[in-house]
Amino acid sequence: MIKNNKALIDNIKFQFDISKKLLEYHLDSLSQDEYLWRSPNCGLYIQEIDGIWHANFPEHENYDLGTPSVAWTLWHITFWWEMVFNHSFGDGTLTKEDINVYENVESVKASINSLIERWLEKLGNVTEEELYSKCYSKFPFDNTVEFYKLASWLNLELMKNAAEIGYVRFEYASSIS
Repeated sequence: MIKNNKALIDNIKFQFDISKKLLEYHLDSLSQDEYLWRSPNCGLYIQEIDGIWHANFPEHENYDLGTPSVAWTLWHITFWWEMVFNHSFGDGTLTKEDINVYENVESVKASINSLIERWLEKLGNVTEEELYSKCYSKFPFDNTVEFYKLASWLNLELMKNAAEIGYVRFEYASSIS
């Protein structure tokens, strides 16, 4: 089989760019009030306990959890992205408890922008060997898929999370009008 590495990585970058643009669309005008707002149907959220901010982590993903807050969804983006970087390209010691939970929307925006830059750098420097290697997909796939599939999953996860943020912003806007 002939591999077209340039076309494959160009496609991954193209999909990432679309996902990133949707996320940026929802984040550009996101206010602090929207960030911390909880839907009446809200399940997952962030909260302050004894001066430290924490994110809920579900034991299941059933629909009865309710609508996650924007703050939780942005924490979730930083969670899976930081886990990919640390477990696939680092020492693999990061846990969900190590992921920062930001009270301030501007801080989480800066963190997301940093992750975007790091990911674009990774995609820009990926070698053919890395592209097809399973050793770079430790999280969440336990080295069972090639890196290009992990990158495709990341694009899908980012698009899904961006859509969830948009949904909550629609709900917030309709609740205050």
